[in-house]
Amino acid sequence: MLTAKDISGVLVMAPTPCVEGGEHWSQTNSVDLDESARMTENYIRDGAASLSLCGTAGECAALLWEEKEQFIATVVETARKRIPVFAGATALGTKETIRQMRGLKAVGADGVFIGLPLWQTPMLSNAVRFFADLSEAVPDMPIMIYSNSRVFKYNFPREFWVGVAERAPTVITNKIASPDTIRDLEEIVRLTGDRIAYLPNDNTAYEAWRKVGNKIRGLWSTSAAMGPEPIVALSKAFNANDESRIKSILDDMRAVPRFRPEDNEPNQPTFTELEAQVQKPRFAASGYVKSGPSRAPYYYEDLPETWRASAVANGKGWAELRLKYQTVHA
Repeated sequence: MLTAKDISGVLVMAPTPCVEGGEHWSQTNSVDLDESARMTENYIRDGAASLSLCGTAGECAALLWEEKEQFIATVVETARKRIPVFAGATALGTKETIRQMRGLKAVGADGVFIGLPLWQTPMLSNAVRFFADLSEAVPDMPIMIYSNSRVFKYNFPREFWVGVAERAPTVITNKIASPDTIRDLEEIVRLTGDRIAYLPNDNTAYEAWRKVGNKIRGLWSTSAAMGPEPIVALSKAFNANDESRIKSILDDMRAVPRFRPEDNEPNQPTFTELEAQVQKPRFAASGYVKSGPSRAPYYYEDLPETWRASAVANGKGWAELRLKYQTVHA
């Protein structure tokens, strides 16, 4: 069973490839399993250390359980235990989450990727209790917490991590997407020790590294879904404490066009409204993964033209960046 000590390197936030025509609500078998297998093999070949499935970019909200089960079984079978596979099991409540955790364990997932229940705004007490209950219910299934403050309407403060470290022994890591967690990371790590491996993303990893140094042994990235090589290089630079190299790689990444319009542009929808839809055109433009159309209810047609253009420019820019960092060619 995985522990926090097993978590390092680049966690790729993978898409769930969709067959052509699979975006419509009537399609109940939308996952492109052949592309899912090819994608998994390529991530492993190109340096991914672990995979996270069925998050926001993986369209967790748009999949039937049967589709998710087939998809994750395909990825697990392809990965063959070469790297850990964390399977998304976020749901509306505790009992459904537990049911999915058990089903994902049955198909061979190494761990689960779980946010808070998607209904009421969480309180500290029930947020901690939720993960404590999951640990009790499925004591042999490691958990990665999906700590996204925007999606789950919760800031994941220091007190939450202390409570989880004390009461939820199967929580071993997390995908940090909370400014509060990054802000207080030094104190959080001091209070929780080595119980939990904290994973910032490629944009916040430098700040996290400046706070806690080599306590950060890995990072997550959605951009890595378009080819992980630049993020693999960044992770290695962090682990080597090579600040000059870190800054050089970050400068290269910042030179890639943004995948959404500037936040100060007038009359634009928000990233919260278009997060699932905007991933697909940039993934497609990168040429690395055939992720297909975005599924109902988050249709590609929701994207304004400015967003589509930005996403395509980002995907093409990432493909060019990969050439600089590739060590293995397809």
